[in-house]
Amino acid sequence: MPSSLTPARQSLLLFLLALAVLIPGIWETTGLTGKDEFFLGLRTPMEMIEGDHWLVPFLDGAPRIRKPPLLYWLGRTSYELFGISLSSARLVAVLFAALLVVSTAGIARRLSGKAATGWIAGAVMLGCLGLATEGRRFMLDVPVAALSAAAFWCFLNWLDFRRFYWCTAAVLLLAAGFLTKGPIVALVFGGGCLGLLAADRLRFGDLQRHWKLLLTHTLLWALLALPWFFVVRLLYPEAAQLVLADELESRQFFSLSPGIVLGLLNIGLPWVFVFAVGAWLLRREHGAGRVALVWFLATFLPFLLIKSFDRYLIGSLVPFAILTAVALPEITARWPFRLGALVAVLLGGGIAAFAGWFHLGGWYWLILPALYLLWAWWQPRPLWHRLAAPMAYWTALLWGVFPALGVNAVPAEVVAFGQKQQVAMFDGPQPAMLPTLSGQAHRHYARLDRFDLTEIAALKTPVFLEEQDEPRFFADVAAANMSASPLGSYTTLASHGSGLRFARIGATRADWQAAFAQRSLAPLMTTVRWYEVLPQ
Repeated sequence: MPSSLTPARQSLLLFLLALAVLIPGIWETTGLTGKDEFFLGLRTPMEMIEGDHWLVPFLDGAPRIRKPPLLYWLGRTSYELFGISLSSARLVAVLFAALLVVSTAGIARRLSGKAATGWIAGAVMLGCLGLATEGRRFMLDVPVAALSAAAFWCFLNWLDFRRFYWCTAAVLLLAAGFLTKGPIVALVFGGGCLGLLAADRLRFGDLQRHWKLLLTHTLLWALLALPWFFVVRLLYPEAAQLVLADELESRQFFSLSPGIVLGLLNIGLPWVFVFAVGAWLLRREHGAGRVALVWFLATFLPFLLIKSFDRYLIGSLVPFAILTAVALPEITARWPFRLGALVAVLLGGGIAAFAGWFHLGGWYWLILPALYLLWAWWQPRPLWHRLAAPMAYWTALLWGVFPALGVNAVPAEVVAFGQKQQVAMFDGPQPAMLPTLSGQAHRHYARLDRFDLTEIAALKTPVFLEEQDEPRFFADVAAANMSASPLGSYTTLASHGSGLRFARIGATRADWQAAFAQRSLAPLMTTVRWYEVLPQ
C-alpha cells in the first residue's frame, strides 16, 4: 500500500482508480439497467433540454417533483456539454461513486489514524457488487450516499482541527444531498455521528461550546436546501400534496422487510462474509471498529422496517467497508473469503453459463477474472491481490458478460425512426433505451384519453407498446372512437423492474424449460409493436 503518500495524493489516486474500474461499460445500451434509470433518470434531463426547464425538472409534460432536482440539473449539464448519450449521463454517476470511495477511505484514515486502513476501506468499497452495479447507473442512491459520506468526512476534520471551513464544507455537502434525494441524506451522516457518540469520539458538551458556529451553519443549510421546495409548493400546490401523500404511502413504514438481509448479501459480495466475521471480532472494540459497527447498524436496521430495495443500502457500504478494513488484520479464518468468492463466482458463472448456452458470446470474458478471484481468496495471498480481484471480476461481468445478453436491444431501424420523429410509449415503457439512443425524451402515457389520442392521430405519432398491453391500448382507442393500424414489431429481452428480470411478463416455467431445451430465447422474449392511431 502506498501509505507514504500524503492524504491528498492518496485520495487522488483512489479517485483515479475508481474511475478506471467503473467507467468501462457505461456506454453499453444492453448493460445492466432498470426502469428507474431508463424511464425516469435518463429521460428527465432530455425533456428539461427540450422544454428549456431548469428550476423544476419536467417529464412527460408534467413537473417532476417527486425527487429534488440536483441530479437532473447535473444530467442536463452533462448532456449539453458532451451530447445526449448513455455515457454522458452515467459519467455523472461514476464521479459520485468515485467521491464515495474517496470519502470512505478518508473517514477510515481519520478514524483509525492509519493510511493503510484508508486504502483498504476504499478498495473494499470499490470491490463490492453494490457499488459495481449502482455506481454505473444514473440514479439517486450513490450520489446521495456520496454527498452524505463526504459531509461526514468534513465533519470529522472539523472535530479534529476546529477549522470553520470544514464545517462549512459539511453543510454545503449536506445541502447538496438534500437537493438530491431529500431527508435520506441524514442517514449516513447521522449514523456516523451515532457511531462517534457510542465510541466517545463525540460529546454533546463539545458541540455546545461551538453553538454559535453550528447555529449559523444550520441557518446556512436551510437557506441553501429549503427554498426550492417552497418554490415548488407555491408553483404546484396540488401536485406537491399528491406527491407527498404517495411517498408516505409507498414507504409503508413499520412493514417488516426481512428480504433486505439478502439485499446486504447482494450488495456486499464478495466481502459480506468477511465483514460478518470482522463485526463479530470487533463487537467489544472501542475504537474505529465500534464507530463503524454502530454506524452500520444505524444505516441498515431502519430498512428492516420499511419497504426497501437493495440499492437503498449503498450508504451502509461506508461503515461496512471501514469495519472490514479495520478487522482484516485480525481475521485468520479462510472460510469467509472462500465462501464469498464461491458465491460471487456462482452468481457471475450463472449469467455467463446462460450466455454460453444460448450462443450469445461474452461468457469467455469471465474465465480469467473468476480464476483470479478464486486464486486470490482461496489461500493467503498478498493483500493487493485480495483487493484487486473483486474489482476485476465485477468489471468483467458487467462490461463483458451481461451486455452480451442483449437486454433492451433496439433494432437500428427503430433507432433511426426515433431520431426522425417523436414517438409515444404506452405503459411500458418500451423501447426502453430508445430515448437515449435517439437523443429525444419521447412521451410516455400510462393511459390514453380522447385528447391524447386526437393529438397523436393529428401528428401521426406512432405508439409503441408491449404485446401484453395491447388489450388496454385497444380499449382506450375504442373508447375514443378511433382505430389503430399496425406498423411493425420486434422481439427483445426487456427489463421489467430490476436488471435481471428480463424475461417477458407472464413467462412460465414451461417457457423457461422450452427456451433451454431449444437453446432459443424466443419463448422468453417480449414482443414490442408500434401502431398508427387513425380517426374514424
